[in-house]
Amino acid sequence: MAVLIDPIKQEEGMAAAGKDPVISSMSTTFHWVLPAIGEILEQQPQLTFTAGDVYAACESGGATLWTTKEGLVITTGETDTFSGDRTLLIWLAWAWKRGMNLVAQHQDFFIKQARDGGYKYLETRSAVPELKDHLVSEGWKIDTIVYTREV
Repeated sequence: MAVLIDPIKQEEGMAAAGKDPVISSMSTTFHWVLPAIGEILEQQPQLTFTAGDVYAACESGGATLWTTKEGLVITTGETDTFSGDRTLLIWLAWAWKRGMNLVAQHQDFFIKQARDGGYKYLETRSAVPELKDHLVSEGWKIDTIVYTREV
């Protein structure tokens, strides 16, 4: 299990609780963000990237770290090869305390970010089955379900 710093001690680059997420630098928040990403990776061993890969993507501009007092979101952009449609992907999300309905609380913010950035879609992916009903109730739709089998 990852060791995490108390949320009261990690103010750098964060908005106040209940406020909109702010873009944060991975280099100034790594002391709590990297362990949080490590926790995600421990819970989802099928993911093939490392916390270092996420750090590098954020620092190089390939992904964006957003933080609040409640946790973090990392977004990245994708472009459909055939249609050219752009998608703002909520790549990773983590919260200090689960069950706070943060999807609903910050959904309009990320919809606005997607629109302002010229994206056609906002997307998230998860192997956590419990999220399905919650996301669908917040207006999301299931686009694709991917099943994988080792051979």
